[in-house]
Amino acid sequence: MASDDPEPIVEVQNVSKLFGTTQGVTDRLLGRDPTPVRAVDGVDLTINEGDIMGIAGESGCGKTTLGKLLVKLHEATHGTIEFDGKDISDLSKTERNEFRQRVQMIFQDPFESLNPRMTVFQSVMEPLKINDIGAGYQDRRDRVKQVLNDVGLAPAEAYLDEFPKELSGGERQRVAIARALIVNPDFIVCDEPVSMLDVSIRAGVLNLMKELQDEYGLTYVFISHDLSLIRYMCDRTAIMYLGNVIEQGPTSEVVMNPKHPYTEALFDAVPEIDPEAERHRANVTGEVPDPRNPPAGCRFHPRCSNIIPPEGWAGSQEAFRRVFQFKSRVLQDDLDPEEATENAASESTDAILERGLALELPEEHSLDAEASRSIDPSVLDLPADAERTLREAAERLLEGDFEAAKAEVEDEFESICERENPAVREAGTQVTACHLYEEEAGEPVAPGVSD
Repeated sequence: MASDDPEPIVEVQNVSKLFGTTQGVTDRLLGRDPTPVRAVDGVDLTINEGDIMGIAGESGCGKTTLGKLLVKLHEATHGTIEFDGKDISDLSKTERNEFRQRVQMIFQDPFESLNPRMTVFQSVMEPLKINDIGAGYQDRRDRVKQVLNDVGLAPAEAYLDEFPKELSGGERQRVAIARALIVNPDFIVCDEPVSMLDVSIRAGVLNLMKELQDEYGLTYVFISHDLSLIRYMCDRTAIMYLGNVIEQGPTSEVVMNPKHPYTEALFDAVPEIDPEAERHRANVTGEVPDPRNPPAGCRFHPRCSNIIPPEGWAGSQEAFRRVFQFKSRVLQDDLDPEEATENAASESTDAILERGLALELPEEHSLDAEASRSIDPSVLDLPADAERTLREAAERLLEGDFEAAKAEVEDEFESICERENPAVREAGTQVTACHLYEEEAGEPVAPGVSD
C-alpha cells in the first residue's frame, strides 16, 4: 500500500501519442494532410511510490497506449515522462538498461505473451540473461525456482520443463508475472492482467499480486475496463475518455462520489446484482467520437447529460441538452426529415421536433428503445424563442433546404462546453476536467496533482 509520505516515481506531463502522422499514398494523391489518431492527448499524471494506480475507461480511450508509453514501448509524440526524476526520452545506454530492469509490463493475454517454443524455465530466465543478472546457470536456475514458488507455481521443479500449451490460463499468467518479477523491478504496468482468465481464478491472481507488492516493494499501474477490479485493487484511479484523463483521485471517492459526468455514467453502466438496489441508467447519448477528429472543447460534451446552457437561457438544463442535440444533428446532417416523419400522422414540423429532441441513448442504456426515439416538445421546459428557432429549422428541413436549416441554428444555443477545453480543477478530494467546477474551484491545479 501507499506510504504515509509518498514520493513520485512516475510523473507524466502533457503527454500525447499520435498514430498515423505521416502522409500516406492516398493523402499524397489527394493533396491532403494526414489526420492522425490522437490515442493519448495532453495527459498529466503522477504515480507515487508504493501506489496501486488504476487507469479505467471504455475500450479505445487510450489506456493501453498510455501504459506502453510508461514502459517505453511507445515513444511520446509530445510531452515528457519522468521515471524516478529522469526523463525517459533522454536516456544513455546504461540508463536505458537500468530502466528496462526496473520497469516491467504484464500483458493482457498470457496465450500470446509467452513464446510457445520456450519452456517455463527458459521464458522466466530470459530477462536474467538479457540484463546479465546472476553468477551463472545454477544461480539463475535457483532464482527462477524461487520466483515460481513466490507466484504460486509450487513445487517449481514440476513446472520448469513445461511448455505454455501444457499449462492452464491461470498458470500461464502466473508465469508471465514471474517473468516480470525475476529482475526485481520497482514499477509494473499491468494491462488487463486477468481479463483472459476464468472468473473462478481471477480473485486468486489478484490477491497474489497484492501479496507480491508488499514482498517485492512494487508500484503498480492497473489498466482495466473492469471497474470492480479497479475498486478492489487500486489506491488511486484515473478515468480516461478519448485520450484525456478527465478525473483522478482516491479510488473510493471516484467510485462513490464521481465528479465528472462521464465517470458517473461509467459507474451507472455497471450491472447491479442486488434486485432491491436503486438502479441508475447511464445517461449518455450517441457513440464515442472518432479519435482522428475529436470534438472541440470538452470532448465529452456531445454525449453529456450536464452540458452547460449559455447565460440567459430561460429553460431547464434538460431542455437545453435536447435543444443542443437537435442543433448538432442538423449541423451534421443526421436528422433525416423522411425518417422523422415516417410513422407520423403527417409530414409536419412537430414530427421532426419530436424525433430531433429525443435523446437517442445507446440501446444497452435505454429502458425503452422505441420510446426514446421521440418526445412531445410540449412536456419540455422550452423557452418560446428557442422553440420558434427550432420550428423554423424544422420547416427548412421539410422543404429540403438543409443549408438554410443549418443557418437557423448555427449561431444559436452555444455552450462553453463546446467552445473551451476545461482545465483540471479540484473538486473535493478529486481533480477533474469539467466546466461545472470552474466557479467553485477557482484557479486550475498544477499538472499531475496527487495526494
